[in-house]
Parts: sequence; C-alpha cells; structure tokens
Amino acid sequence: MKLKEIDFIERINLFLETIYYDGERHANTILFEYDPSYPRVYKIDASNTIKCIENLTKIFLFFQSECEILIKFKLANYNTNRILFNILISSSERLKEFDQELLNAAKEYGDKAGIIIRQDKNGNFILDIEVELASDAQPTKSLDINNQAIKNYNAIIAYDNKNGFKILSNQLKFIGINVKPSSDYESLKQHITDAIYNPDLVFVQKVFLEDEQNLNELLKFKKMKHFCIVAICETDEIFKPEIKQELIILREPYSYDILRAVLDMCYERKERVRGGVLNNS
Repeated sequence: MKLKEIDFIERINLFLETIYYDGERHANTILFEYDPSYPRVYKIDASNTIKCIENLTKIFLFFQSECEILIKFKLANYNTNRILFNILISSSERLKEFDQELLNAAKEYGDKAGIIIRQDKNGNFILDIEVELASDAQPTKSLDINNQAIKNYNAIIAYDNKNGFKILSNQLKFIGINVKPSSDYESLKQHITDAIYNPDLVFVQKVFLEDEQNLNELLKFKKMKHFCIVAICETDEIFKPEIKQELIILREPYSYDILRAVLDMCYERKERVRGGVLNNS
C-alpha cells in the first residue's frame, strides 16, 4: 500500500480527546509526550498506528485505576529520509491482568502498520515503527503561534506530577516562554504574591483549585495582576459556572497543538483586559 504524507499530530489530536473519557472512567491520568522539535508530517499508516496505540492504552485504562499512563514518542534514529520511533506506553503501576482481545487487536493493527510490539520487564509496551519523511521535511526549531507577543510571556506552574510538569514546561520553553523551574504550589504562591513579579500565565493542577483558600487567593491576584489561570484537568473538569469563566481548561492528554490554542485564548483574554484598563484610565 502506497502511503500518503500525513500530519500525524493533527490526526492524533482526536484520539487524545476521546481517550480522555476512558481515563476519566477509572480516575486514570493520561499523559502524551511528543517533542515539538520532531517532524510531524511523514508517510505513515496513521489509522492503524493510532488504533494500535489506542488498544494498548486501553489495556491499562480498563484494568487499573488512579494510575498514570504515559504515551511517549522517542526518536530512536533519524536520517534524511526515514525516522525510527520507539513509542512507549507505560503505567505507574504494574499490570496484574488484562484483556487478551485488546492485545490481539493491537497486534493486528500493528501488523498492518508495520509496527513491532515489545514488552519490557515491567509489562510496559514499546512500539518500534519506521516512517518515511515528507519530501520537504525540515527540523523544527520553534512552534508557530498566532501572536508573537506570547513568546515574551512569563509562566509559573503548580503541577504535582513529574512527567506532566516536564512535558508542559518543555513545550512552553520551546515556544520561547520563560518558565519558572519549580512545580509546587507554595512556590507558585510566593511568585504571585511577590510585589515585583508579574506572571502572564499561571498553570495550576485542578487538585490545588479544589482548596477554596488557594482558589480565592489566585482569583484575588488575578484581578490585580491580570494573569491567565490555566487549569490542568487530568480527570474531570467540573467547576462552578462562576469559577469556570475565570479559567481556561487544559485537559490531559493534549498535544502541543492544543497548548497553542490555549495560549491564543490566554492572549485574547489578556488583550481584552488590557483594553478595558486603558479605556478606564
């Protein structure tokens, strides 16, 4: 079968949106890691590749609860024409039982896409797949964004998840945003209450927003400093309507396309607020 050049990230976004609800069912967190410097357009059997990933991911999601599931693309070999990816699908807990039908389906889709499926000593899955680069493929040095002013933003993150913080922080830095290196809520609190420091973006894991004192304090300083609060939601995204209008939601798992859309929303809100402040001055 002759493969067409596919924007793989564009195709996988729909999968990430739907798999979120499978994770929510058993309170599992799903993380997706695809380095933004990697090519995104190449010749690949995207449909069968994604179905293979989906079935292997569901093995963890359907038979575990309150676990962290990581889908990570690692570039193993790269030349002018071809890329070899290792795709890791792992869980924070060792799998004790699973549905053989899901594994059989994954292998069937994998065979169609030319994927070799392996398991490591912890029962995590590793997929080996070789793809052909697009004819005009170039190394990605930065992400295109609609509003260049975003590259001058300052961000702080309170995210009590090592992998989740690393993924988000790396993507923001790749865009050019200045990110504070700490990931705990106390550090975030010190920065937003600092009279000198003015963040543009405040990323907060939903668990911290469930504390009423934390939430009220954030909203108070949001009005004073005009930053955007981005709520990182790993499972449910249920907020009271009056609170939700103060937030922008970033659901796990997400690709950097979704993050860019979130940043554009932040920019639009900040510009509206800035315009209102200037009109009232």
